[in-house]
Amino acid sequence: MGSVFLARSRSGRLVAIKVIRPEFAADPRFRERFRQEIEAARKVGGFHTAAVVDADADAPQPWMASAYVEGPTLQAEIAERGALSAAELWRLAAALAEALKAIHSHGLVHRDLKPANIVLASDGPRVLDFGIARAVEESRLTTDGVVVGTAGYHSPEQALGRPVTGASDVFALGAVLVSASGGSAFGHGSPAGLMYRVVHENPDVSTVPPSLRPVVLACLHKEPSRRPDPHELLNLCAAEAGATPTHDDTVLDDAPPPRTVPSPPRPPRQPPTVTAENPSPPLAVYGVRRSVWLVQILRNALGVAGLVTGAVLSGTDAVPVAVPVTCGSAAFFLAIRLLGLLGTAKDGLSLSSRGIGLGPPNNLVVMPWHDIEALELTRHSGWTELTVHLAVVRQLPTGAHHPTWVRSGRNGATRIRTRRLTPLDTTPQLPDAVRAFAKWQRIRVSEG
Repeated sequence: MGSVFLARSRSGRLVAIKVIRPEFAADPRFRERFRQEIEAARKVGGFHTAAVVDADADAPQPWMASAYVEGPTLQAEIAERGALSAAELWRLAAALAEALKAIHSHGLVHRDLKPANIVLASDGPRVLDFGIARAVEESRLTTDGVVVGTAGYHSPEQALGRPVTGASDVFALGAVLVSASGGSAFGHGSPAGLMYRVVHENPDVSTVPPSLRPVVLACLHKEPSRRPDPHELLNLCAAEAGATPTHDDTVLDDAPPPRTVPSPPRPPRQPPTVTAENPSPPLAVYGVRRSVWLVQILRNALGVAGLVTGAVLSGTDAVPVAVPVTCGSAAFFLAIRLLGLLGTAKDGLSLSSRGIGLGPPNNLVVMPWHDIEALELTRHSGWTELTVHLAVVRQLPTGAHHPTWVRSGRNGATRIRTRRLTPLDTTPQLPDAVRAFAKWQRIRVSEG
């Protein structure tokens, strides 16, 4: 969209100047939106944002100068020192909620809140780049349909091209808190894959401290109307800190807040309930038994070798032509099966906060909990079969596949034959894990 330059005002104060690229400057609709956003951004102030110093939306290349905020971005801070503590996460949540409250009160929506747009200044976090995010999106959506935002942080409604409100910023705030705790709400991968998981799968909040987890889950609710607004988030943060809010209005002047000595963090406790969700049970992972896999490989390799040998030895005039042809064809198809088996060593089954995952980690197919209607455990001699009944049957992503020990039937029933699987590390037996996750998600389980 543009380039940012560090400069000095005539009095010597540092400012950040963002200059818009020519292709955006040539769009009159962008200029008009940019002009409106500049005026609105002036009103927000610099309490938790970067104050606008000057701007010119009519210049050959529109530009905006804002106060330079010194400090690392949240993204750089996480990369350098790792996850924030529970007390730091609560303070970050309060600061971001207060910033969003100020931004939303002037009719703005950030639309691209992420760790790279949050600067950790000495007097508290500042949210940057909110002033033109809306102008860019409205201009581009009317021209080429491109959704502006960062995959993994934008809301389901953004990914689906639906109207965007301040609730989208609250969703992004939840994803930012997961990142600051050392996790990733929707994993990693291509933008298309992240958008799919944002819309259809549950977030992974396993790295978030238990005291903050219900608040994050509420922010990441798929339905915008079910998310708390910034004012409610501020009240939750104040309740955690043991303070009582004295007013409803965010301070919007440019003076930095007075420096205070932070009080020692209080012992974590559960905040007021904002959703019906409870903390997720621990991750359960089951892998293909290596011994079973090696036996299958050996058996198929011997079969291929035997058929090839038979085809060669029977290639004489005394033997009908159909015999070597049949042996060769059978060897070919068995060789294809052997190649397929070589790629199944990492196939597995996992139960996580997102849902039930099938396949290798790099090509995992996840059945989200909110799509699962019921679960069925069928005991056999030495192993258990898991049947998943889906309320919504979705087409698998391109390139994805179920392992050979999984069968998809009619009416959304998926049968998982776990005879070849074994629990990894400290994972409990499959029936125990299934019951724990089903209780957490209030899913009916039948056993037979």
